[in-house]
Amino acid sequence: MPSPTLVQINTSKGGMPKFPLPGPTRVTVDGVEGDWQKNRKYHGGPNRAICLFSEELYAALAEKGTPLLANGSVGENFTTRGLDLQQLRKGDRLHVGDEFTGVTIEITDVRVPCRNLKKWDEELPELIVGQSGWVCRVVKEGTVRAGDPIAPL
Repeated sequence: MPSPTLVQINTSKGGMPKFPLPGPTRVTVDGVEGDWQKNRKYHGGPNRAICLFSEELYAALAEKGTPLLANGSVGENFTTRGLDLQQLRKGDRLHVGDEFTGVTIEITDVRVPCRNLKKWDEELPELIVGQSGWVCRVVKEGTVRAGDPIAPL
């Protein structure tokens, strides 16, 4: 498996999909700057500031017959490659980016698939149960960019 990498940082003005940001991006305790969630009762907030999903999970969905989805389609902020999300647990911490300017995030919960995923496939919320990614809080604010390394702490 390749070294864990942040392949894309995604934001939207609310809802899905989220779209890639081209350059260095500031991440605060509130999440990725410029990102917004329409329903702040269930999305966002300090314990759900960052949503993680991986290219490997997109590939697994494609194998199950889900239409080809692009990074950001399911609403994640960080799309990863080479990081086995299935091996992570609540409380695990990851450092993303440069040693000094990067961010540290802590996994707070499994990402609960919401009904809005049905816009891509009626069965998608059920298909990704157990492979839905994670939500995280930001422990150390900083700046990240596509291609940054991800290191478990």
